[in-house]
Amino acid sequence: MFKALYLKEYLKTRRAFAVCLILGLLFAAYAMLGINRVVATHGADHVWLIMLMKDQLFVDALKYFPPVIGLALGIVQMRPEMQSKRLRLTLHLPVSNNRTVMTMLSVGTLELLLVFGLQLAAVAVYYSGLIASEMTARVVASMLPWYLAGFTAYFFSCAVCLEGRWGRRIVLSLMGAAFVCMFYFQGTPEAYNGMLAGAFIAVMLTAFLSIGSVDRFKQGLTN
Repeated sequence: MFKALYLKEYLKTRRAFAVCLILGLLFAAYAMLGINRVVATHGADHVWLIMLMKDQLFVDALKYFPPVIGLALGIVQMRPEMQSKRLRLTLHLPVSNNRTVMTMLSVGTLELLLVFGLQLAAVAVYYSGLIASEMTARVVASMLPWYLAGFTAYFFSCAVCLEGRWGRRIVLSLMGAAFVCMFYFQGTPEAYNGMLAGAFIAVMLTAFLSIGSVDRFKQGLTN
């Protein structure tokens, strides 16, 4: 049963997932080209100096990529469930509704994990050949909050799409926007290091918002 559900979600998102994966690598390549230009004109030592003295990481091109991709994937995956009335049919499967919803979300989560993971790995590998490992770790740590913002955007967009009441959709959208913005308040590298663990737990808990949306849908609260 769950294999069929996994397959259904993958078939529904496979094109969007492929586009996200390609875009993720293209954005990473664009950021690397920017660093290459600096190295070509000023040398690698200049990159090191700017990173140390001005807190410039040269990966700003990737800053807003994760939440945009998370939002897009959530809409692509969950909007058809409401538009085509697929959700009502899905909820009649002989399994727990909660497990069904979490299975659906796990597909999108794994796809985002692959997109974000490959992008981060590409940047880390490139930097490891250019600067010291300590500075590479600093770049990676500074990018992690952006990816948490991406998962946040995904979970909230799923909850909004599955929510049947417009009032709650607006509230969830505002909450999601505020939550995502929290990861961009501090522009200093590694500013979120001390709260990454707590932020990760909080982001994972937002996945349960979709369960509440589906429960209200099943009860007929769609006005």
